[in-house]
Amino acid sequence: MRTTLKTLVLAAALACGSAAAHNTDGTCGVEGAQMVVVGSFKFTSRELIAYAEQSQAGGGVCTPKSCGIVDDHWSVATKRAFDYCEQIMPGSVAQVTSPASYNDPLLHHTAYSFGPGQPDLQGVCVICKLPPRSTPIKLPARSP
Repeated sequence: MRTTLKTLVLAAALACGSAAAHNTDGTCGVEGAQMVVVGSFKFTSRELIAYAEQSQAGGGVCTPKSCGIVDDHWSVATKRAFDYCEQIMPGSVAQVTSPASYNDPLLHHTAYSFGPGQPDLQGVCVICKLPPRSTPIKLPARSP
């Protein structure tokens, strides 16, 4: 019973981590909401390599917010961009605009790489701005 529970918890954590990490387009899931740019970033290969080395020294790159399954260049770059955006504006997320290989829908884990001669990782930090409520929400009356 205990082993089954551990297996289920691990599977759920991996599924959630993987799904969350791949939601990197910065879109709002609320109708009428707008994405507002709150900052930008440009990380060189040298900076990403240093970040990867620092993360490995501190216990690894993968977290529930990162890919959770693989520990490759795409995952390291994603974590770096999201960490940066969270630092400059809590609640904001990274939206990578360059290089194109980072956003390849099928091959991003293998096509994207940082290292000597590779393009910088560039993008913006965005936050979801919700539309103002046009009518107040009425809560049900409480029973005495």
